[in-house]
Amino acid sequence: MAKSKNKKNLVGNIVLLLVSIVMFLILLEMFVRIFDIAPQYGPLKMYEKDNLLDFKLLPNYRGRFVKQEFEIEIHTNSLGLRDEEYHGKRPNGFNVLALGDSFTWGAYGTELNETFVKILEKRLDEDSNRNYQVINAGVPGYGTDQQLDYLKSYGSQFKPDVVLLNFFVGNDFFDNAQKNEFTAKDNYLVANKAQQNSLEKLRIFLISHFHSYRIMEKGAIIFFDNFIQENVRGKLQYDEREAGLFIKPTIKEIQEQFDMTKQILDEMNSYLKSRNIKLVVVILPLDYQVDENKKQSFIQNNLEGRDFDLGQPQKIILEWARQNDVNVIDLMPELEELEKDGELYWKLNGHFNERGNEEVGRIVYEYLVENNSIK
Repeated sequence: MAKSKNKKNLVGNIVLLLVSIVMFLILLEMFVRIFDIAPQYGPLKMYEKDNLLDFKLLPNYRGRFVKQEFEIEIHTNSLGLRDEEYHGKRPNGFNVLALGDSFTWGAYGTELNETFVKILEKRLDEDSNRNYQVINAGVPGYGTDQQLDYLKSYGSQFKPDVVLLNFFVGNDFFDNAQKNEFTAKDNYLVANKAQQNSLEKLRIFLISHFHSYRIMEKGAIIFFDNFIQENVRGKLQYDEREAGLFIKPTIKEIQEQFDMTKQILDEMNSYLKSRNIKLVVVILPLDYQVDENKKQSFIQNNLEGRDFDLGQPQKIILEWARQNDVNVIDLMPELEELEKDGELYWKLNGHFNERGNEEVGRIVYEYLVENNSIK
């Protein structure tokens, strides 16, 4: 009888605790909404459908890009690029067309003039009597295949002397093997297939619908950063698809991505050679390829007990470049050294922060000058 009574009391206490927690969360959510003290969050409504490219950026778009770690005003020009208006090639001009994805687009907490694309432009202009323009044609979500289509369809209007292909190893191999991966719907970019694992989907749901969660997550970032990096972030963002890039021997699916990417690069290189335009490939590494703490976390969560090479994606591009006599800038070795003196990437989203952009702009500039790629 006493056991039955104790059991009822325990169940009652648990129910009371759960009800109290739910009521507290409801009141907290009401308080946060009434006083509007949560950081803003929401996808950018800046895309339109395109029959060739699947989607592209809206012309003359203005909006505010907000993440947990930053918020920034962004705009596109009349051509739908995150850049100043383009008025044709300047007298004594030299044009560099920068192709890429969100790393090149560069609105992750950085003003336009703080992106590595514009830092490169500024350095070139300061060090020469020529009029350099580095045109930012980066579009979030683009793979190399879409960048090639963009180059063929729109690139000639910029009269490029050099095409700077910024290749991000984290998703460009995968993107190049997919068709119609993303589309524009109501000016938002949406995935045609589920790209996130269950934990990612849960986080996106919480951060999109609950203002109180945004505050709690931001507080956790500030006070429990090391714990998050070691125990949470990897489980949210790293999955078997990404880990497959490094596994030896290369699995069939990843080998197909490597082969498809090389075919696209062959086509781009042939297209540019036929027009006497120089191609320079910049290999952008993942944050955990250069940050030792993130690297160990990634290995522990995804590669423990496997034979792997964290430099394997870079080696694929470097070998292709060697065989085709194409200039390539592998950022990983130098960024790995620079990371020891301070972070180059944001903590949560894995894109370059202000310092990362500055260092990448410098590295690319020094390489182009030393290898006579900008004459």
